Amino acid sequence: MKGKDRSLALTVAGLRRLGGDGDATLAQAADRLAERSALLPLLPLAVLGMVPSPGIPLGLMCGLLVMWLSLAHLTGRRHGSLPSILGGRRLPQPVMDAALRRLVPLLRRIERRSAARLTVLASGGGAVLATLALAGQGMMLALPIPFGNVPPGLAILALSAGLIWRDGIAILVGYGLSIASFAILGGLLWGGGLTLSHFF
Repeated sequence: MKGKDRSLALTVAGLRRLGGDGDATLAQAADRLAERSALLPLLPLAVLGMVPSPGIPLGLMCGLLVMWLSLAHLTGRRHGSLPSILGGRRLPQPVMDAALRRLVPLLRRIERRSAARLTVLASGGGAVLATLALAGQGMMLALPIPFGNVPPGLAILALSAGLIWRDGIAILVGYGLSIASFAILGGLLWGGGLTLSHFF
């Protein structure tokens, strides 16, 4: 199992060569990773959504794709029919490199520490609940919240890693980060409401 887990990190690292002389598309990256695990594409999408990318709405694109892939996994559909408006978007190589520099070392640490524990949270109804939470955090990642991409991105990392490695502890961490993500949104909405009340 550990050898297989290490190969997942190597699979993700191999995205650096995916585009050849050009830039890879989101669909190409998702296809390559889904050959190993249906949920593996969520890991780079979570990190890409947190990478600063002026002029490229990465948070929106990655958040919508996380929602799409999560719901496709939940319904048993193959991810391959990504909407062309999203899947066809090309990832500039510097953006891809920046995401992989963050993700690959993190993924190696996750692999060393992950284990099948509290598996009730990563199978059956627990897996359904965690996948729905993934879709919800995809929605949060897609929202244009200033500096608001990090909590949902981390929640997606924890939840998807927990499902991939059947690690209920990681899923619990993901739930905690999801609550923090929603709390930040609630705080922003509350603060915005108070600001508007001063004008009316």
